[in-house]
Formats: sequence, C-alpha cells, structure tokens
Amino acid sequence: MKSTGDSKETFWKEYEKLPDAIKEALFSEENFKIVSDICEANGITSDESKSKLMKYVGKTLMGKLPIKDFFVTLELEMDMETNKAKAISREIDRKIFSGLRIALNKIYSTNIAENKIVSDNKRNKDGTEIPMPSKNEYKDPYKEPLI
Repeated sequence: MKSTGDSKETFWKEYEKLPDAIKEALFSEENFKIVSDICEANGITSDESKSKLMKYVGKTLMGKLPIKDFFVTLELEMDMETNKAKAISREIDRKIFSGLRIALNKIYSTNIAENKIVSDNKRNKDGTEIPMPSKNEYKDPYKEPLI
C-alpha cells in the first residue's frame, strides 16, 4: 500500500506546480461531461472506458502524455479503431486542450527542458559514444600554414 501513498504524494507535489488553469481543468465537472458526451457520441458507453479516457486526458493535462501522442495512446491502450481514436482525440483537443494551449505549452516546454540530455558526443550504431577530439588533438589536413 505504500506505493499508493507515494504516488498520491507525488501527484500532489506535481499538481502544486501546475498553472491554475490546468488545476481547475483537472477536476472540472464540465470537462468530465465533455468527455462523457464525446464517448457517448462515439459509441463508448461503459463507465470503465470513460474513466480510462478521462485518465489519459488528465495525464495530458499534467504533462505526462504529450498531446501529439494522445490519439495513439487511445488507439493502443484502449484498443480503439484508428478513425474512432482520431475523432475522439480531435474533439477533446478542440473542446478541452485548445482552451488551455498556453498553459499546456508552458508545462511541456518545462518538461522538455528538464528531461533533455545534452551531449556533444556522437554515437555509434551500437549506442556507444564516439568522443569528440579536443581542439588540440584535431589536426585539419586542409589547413594551410599561416605565413
């Protein structure tokens, strides 16, 4: 049971860092109704499926699931047909995410900056790094001597 407490604690720590608009959207009755209506319009009637879809909306709002991966996640994780996943994704994007675009961009730009690993070294096909020669080690064969 400890992992549940840890995950709740982690959730609330991450929640506190979110912009106010996102915090409000996460627990919005209106957004839940929008998702529910979109589900009904697309033939999804089970409460379990609606709940799962709402979970993915929440992950997207929190910055855990990029918007560009939202439709693929619906397709793969919820076993949806491609056209249905695209339609649902478009509707949710239009009705929920579009109004929060500025706040979402802030979240995703922060996440990208935190997760980005910068390396000057190139990699071989097997993944090992090829160290870049230092300036003193590298001799340019085309460089002509200065007179």
